Amino acid sequence: MHETDAGLIRRPMLTGRQRIAGLWFSAERFSHNERARLLLENWQTGAAAYRFAQGDLLCLAQTITVQCEAVVGWPLIHVGRTLCSALLDPQEMQCLPQADLWLVRGSQVSALHLRDALLLAPSEWLDITGVTLLDTYDCRQALPEPLIEQLPVNTDIRQILGDALKPVTAQQQQVMQALLERQHKAKAAPHQPRQSEGAGWTSPEPVALPWLKLVASLVLLLAVLWMGYQDQHSGVNAIQVDGVTSLSVQIGAVVIGLLIGAITLTLLLAGLGHLLRRPVAMAPSASKAPSQPAIVARAQSAVHKPALWRRWVTRLTQHSRLSALYGRRQARYIQRMLAMFEDGDLEEALRHAIPLGAEQHSGEQSFGTPQRRTDLSISRHSTLARAMVFEHDIETDLRRIYRQTFERLDRQQRIEEAVFVLAELLKVRDEALDYLEKHGREQQAADLALAWDMPAATIVRLLCLSGDWQRALLVARRDDAFADAVAMLQEKSPLFAERLRLEWAESLARKGLWLQAVEALWPMTAERQRATQWLLNAEAAGGSLAVGALVKRAILLPDTLIAYAERVEQMRDDPARHGERATLAESLLQHKAHTGALAWLAGATVHAVIADQLDGHGRLSQTQLQALVSMSKDRLLQIDLPEQMPTRPAAHARSKDDLPLQWQAPQRGIRPILDAVPLEDQRYLLALGEAGAVVIDAHGQVLFQFALPAQHIVLAQGRQVALVLARRDEVWRIGKLDLVTRVATDLGVQMFDVFSRTFNGSNWTIGRGRQVRVVDVDRGFETLWHVSDLPAPIRALKDDAYNETLWLAEPEKGAQVWNYRLPERRLMTRLEVLPIGPADRYLLNADGRVKVMTVLPENDAGEPELVIEGQHECNHYPLPELHIHEALDERVDVHWHEHVMFIGYPVNDHDLRWHFIATSSMRHIVTLQWPRHGVRLRAVGADHVLFDDQGRLSHFNVDTVTQHNLTLN
Repeated sequence: MHETDAGLIRRPMLTGRQRIAGLWFSAERFSHNERARLLLENWQTGAAAYRFAQGDLLCLAQTITVQCEAVVGWPLIHVGRTLCSALLDPQEMQCLPQADLWLVRGSQVSALHLRDALLLAPSEWLDITGVTLLDTYDCRQALPEPLIEQLPVNTDIRQILGDALKPVTAQQQQVMQALLERQHKAKAAPHQPRQSEGAGWTSPEPVALPWLKLVASLVLLLAVLWMGYQDQHSGVNAIQVDGVTSLSVQIGAVVIGLLIGAITLTLLLAGLGHLLRRPVAMAPSASKAPSQPAIVARAQSAVHKPALWRRWVTRLTQHSRLSALYGRRQARYIQRMLAMFEDGDLEEALRHAIPLGAEQHSGEQSFGTPQRRTDLSISRHSTLARAMVFEHDIETDLRRIYRQTFERLDRQQRIEEAVFVLAELLKVRDEALDYLEKHGREQQAADLALAWDMPAATIVRLLCLSGDWQRALLVARRDDAFADAVAMLQEKSPLFAERLRLEWAESLARKGLWLQAVEALWPMTAERQRATQWLLNAEAAGGSLAVGALVKRAILLPDTLIAYAERVEQMRDDPARHGERATLAESLLQHKAHTGALAWLAGATVHAVIADQLDGHGRLSQTQLQALVSMSKDRLLQIDLPEQMPTRPAAHARSKDDLPLQWQAPQRGIRPILDAVPLEDQRYLLALGEAGAVVIDAHGQVLFQFALPAQHIVLAQGRQVALVLARRDEVWRIGKLDLVTRVATDLGVQMFDVFSRTFNGSNWTIGRGRQVRVVDVDRGFETLWHVSDLPAPIRALKDDAYNETLWLAEPEKGAQVWNYRLPERRLMTRLEVLPIGPADRYLLNADGRVKVMTVLPENDAGEPELVIEGQHECNHYPLPELHIHEALDERVDVHWHEHVMFIGYPVNDHDLRWHFIATSSMRHIVTLQWPRHGVRLRAVGADHVLFDDQGRLSHFNVDTVTQHNLTLN
């Protein structure tokens, strides 16, 4: 370095706006770490950094224009090929030596050469081990329609039961062909709902053609007239005395007249009902979905209302001679059928047999006579059958005869006919499946179990035994039936049980349920190293999950617990960690069967837990505290323990006279929050748009982040796994976050209109158009369940841990609400929604309930009011100081959840007011003031979070009625 007198330099520093080519950070002003930070902040691609003894030099790859007075460091410009900190004239440069850098300081110019400096590599200063780098997805490619992975399913009983059935005759083939042609014609025509007469036998009465009903009714009318005529003429000499009509004749005439009038009225009602009958959109179950379903979905429960005319006829004929007429015909049919059984003609007897057992009855009486079956087919679903009325003794005799027939067929090894007796006549389907399995026909049993929608564990077990592993996993993942199926396979098929257990454990791990995964995998000795690694993952997560892992370690690996003694002591002695101690106590009490293994852990912490109870931080009842003391095996503590133990503090309760709590919003932050969900241990997962997703603590400090674009969050029920979504034109980019291992996985893109805001860690519900699907996000969005022919496009989806509700709407057809019960995913209700006024709005709950909200400009007190009307209730909520510069129905925001209702409305141009209403008592609990800047609300159980695009977040717990505010900077 050379120093030269610079007294002749007129402008020794840069001022104003200059186009600079470098920056100098002096060692006298900035420390080593500060210079490193400034180099990174001002870095450009292709730049270079050098370290001199006097400071650090940053040579920019491209010149930039800056305000020199605002620059941190010394700005440098090019003077020829030299970087200089001042504007020099040619005469001033003549006195300076050749150098790469001239630093003008007062009257001295320091000349520096790059050969004397150390070339820096700032990229080595960055720790990117915790950052996931992912390639962006090219959304310019057209996304194909979602392909539903499907497998063929046997629905033909001859394919299920094999070739043992007798071949189809030519006459039967003609009948089947005619039925198929009729079925194709029926599909082309408008659908008319009709109940079947029963499985395996039919009545000539429920024919679709109305004129046949008319003919049958006329025949019944003539029969009544004929019987009345015979009665009158047979007793004409005995019933007339002195020209006076006998009382019995009068009664008979009245009865006949009533019957004639009733039948005439019935015919009129039937004709009127036929004219007024319109096509009804039936609830499509999974059996109506695609042409090749992957697995037969469960049947939906049908709601059948007997026809009015049939109920009238049933009541009028139960105690009349008309009942005896069709009763004699049915009795003769039964006598012929019993004769066939007695004669040993089992082939014909089975074709004429009447089903018994668990068949559901529609409440209607059958007036017809059963007809002979064309073949011994087994029905795939339970049907609503009209009942034949006969004495209880006859039903008992039929049941005995059917059982004897089954035993006879079993001895003759006629397995198909024996299964038919069990499944169709006796309706003991579990026994039928066991019988097929006993004879080594697991594939047939599995197909029938699928067709009958038996319990999921039974289906999985039979599919495993038949070797159909793919469908077994589909059913197990769809219905979460791993645990029961493993238990059923463990004793007789341990190899299948181990294979299924491994799939079960991996499924739990993918869902973020690490402790449950460890417990499921631990019985497999060969996989214990893997289970131990999962246990370590849970311990590394910290918080309540690490506490649960400690208890699990004490049970499974008691010899390693001594290494955690210091960690247990720190948790015991730290007054601020009372929440972890309460979690530990609750986890210990959940494993009372392992008292011996947990005695040391309970004894090490029980004193601190009792102290927390005295300080009001405990969560245990008196009985739980006594159980924890007993588990610790501390005899001295048991002796010294007072009779009256400290109990858990009472839950927060407010009387009707208490005024609402007044809360305020947190301070404004810097970074906008697009979505937020509460996690365990006072942590929160936030979506920050293209900046990715972050996990913060209760103070707003970032714990870790994920480099995936996140606009919406779908949280798993265990709160250890989440999906993040980002909209890309017509598609959604989806990523999965493991909050325990802190791994982000890019799942690609999907196209849908609505999606569920929660999932079980693997199965997720999405909807598009008239289709709703449950997909497995870990297996390429493979479809596990779907309905593809909804009566209207799906517009909204709302769910909780036990329900999932769809809002279907079409302008021409109105709206419907479909509610499914989880996890079985059975359609519980289907509600037609009536049209409402333009100023009204619907409120939808996850359990399928619908309410109508209306905002009135003035009530009796002269102030605006919100009216929420349900099916059996109507509630009014005043809205004081409501801002009236906008449309009423657009200003009031209502969120209806299981425990609380949130009502938000503007009070001026800048502020919102939120009212928290307890749904159980409809009391006003809290009033919250919030700035009017894109506020949104998310609910996860009893935890609710409000957040906005100015970095504010407020956490509200409805159980404790507490608020926690934080700001994201």
